[in-house]
Amino acid sequence: MAEPIIESIAGYGLTKEKKNSKLFTKVGVVCCENDGQYIARVCSSYGMDVVFWEIDREKIKWSIKCINDIMESRIKNWGATESEKRAVLSRIKGTTRWEDLKDCDLVIETVSTTSIGRSLDARQKVFEKLETIVSPSCILATNSTTVITSDLSENLKYKQRCISVHFMINSVESRVVEITKGLYTSEDTFDKVSRFVSMINRKAIPVEESVGLISVRMFTVILNEACEIVMEGIADIGDVEQLMQTGYGMRYGPFSLADIMGIDRVARWMENLFNEFGDARYKPNPLMKKLLRHHHFGIKSGRGFFTYDSNGEKNNQ
Repeated sequence: MAEPIIESIAGYGLTKEKKNSKLFTKVGVVCCENDGQYIARVCSSYGMDVVFWEIDREKIKWSIKCINDIMESRIKNWGATESEKRAVLSRIKGTTRWEDLKDCDLVIETVSTTSIGRSLDARQKVFEKLETIVSPSCILATNSTTVITSDLSENLKYKQRCISVHFMINSVESRVVEITKGLYTSEDTFDKVSRFVSMINRKAIPVEESVGLISVRMFTVILNEACEIVMEGIADIGDVEQLMQTGYGMRYGPFSLADIMGIDRVARWMENLFNEFGDARYKPNPLMKKLLRHHHFGIKSGRGFFTYDSNGEKNNQ
């Protein structure tokens, strides 16, 4: 079902009475690849203005094109309309200027490997840069699952406004967001972000600060065990997928989900978890490493655990 388009009618009112300003009228996104595009599109669908920062104009054009393509797919497959697409796109603006984020009520960083790096230092620099631009009341959030929020806010003046919000972007039914307070995060910040999640029709899942949160820690172990089962010859990839989907009601089996997320991305999560906990269950399985060596990353490369056509549709096996 298409995301509903919610527009304020305040501008059409006949009264001159001044209204209270709405919380989260403008949301910023730092880097606009898959995660950033999802966040931008969802916020816009619920009537919020979105400005995203990218490193150059080509990246901006590419991000807008991807969002447009997603909306076209929703028109074709989910009953969305052209007017809904225009409304969503009209509220999303890209920029290469940090200063254009200054009026945001919330800024979410979604730094990726192809933008400015994934190291803690790089993310800290993003937060420190944002603090020189936005107002003290603006909430600064990370979408990362394997970087600790307290570490990101360590050098900031207003540590209490920093928080983690992890969006589940792999399925249209994934209407949950993991919210994690850091050591310095205030209750006011947590409450406001919980309200933000409700405003975009998602369920907030509070999680204590931990590398991987719930989602990544659970999924990586399931995927590693699925790979081990295949390597031992207990079952093939297709049968493992079928069992998990039919037997446990999963929309996607572990191998399909890894292909959607990007096997390279999942492997980075695993390495981060292994470095944090030293537990072998998080170490990328040899089957994954074999795919990585051959640059079989999943849908984005056309081949992973499965093969895909140019439209990202799984080929018949």
